[in-house]
Amino acid sequence: PGAAAAAAAAGAAEAAEPVDLDEVQSVEELRAMSLARLKAALQARGVKAGGTLEERAERLFSLKGLTPEEMAHPSLRPGKRRRG
Repeated sequence: PGAAAAAAAAGAAEAAEPVDLDEVQSVEELRAMSLARLKAALQARGVKAGGTLEERAERLFSLKGLTPEEMAHPSLRPGKRRRG
């Protein structure tokens, strides 16, 4: 349990570390991050946070240079699933 707990704590710490898009030069840099960190970065910006690692990295990189108002565009917001 010691090694597993340490790994979980390290993953949680990485996910909590903010992503400064001004410092990111390419989507490849984001692809090197964990799913949890990308999800946390997307959620912090109030945009859709699901998908594969590749999708999350590309979505986050597409936000580079956008203002918070531009990030609020409906196409970037988390959607509500309709149940039929």
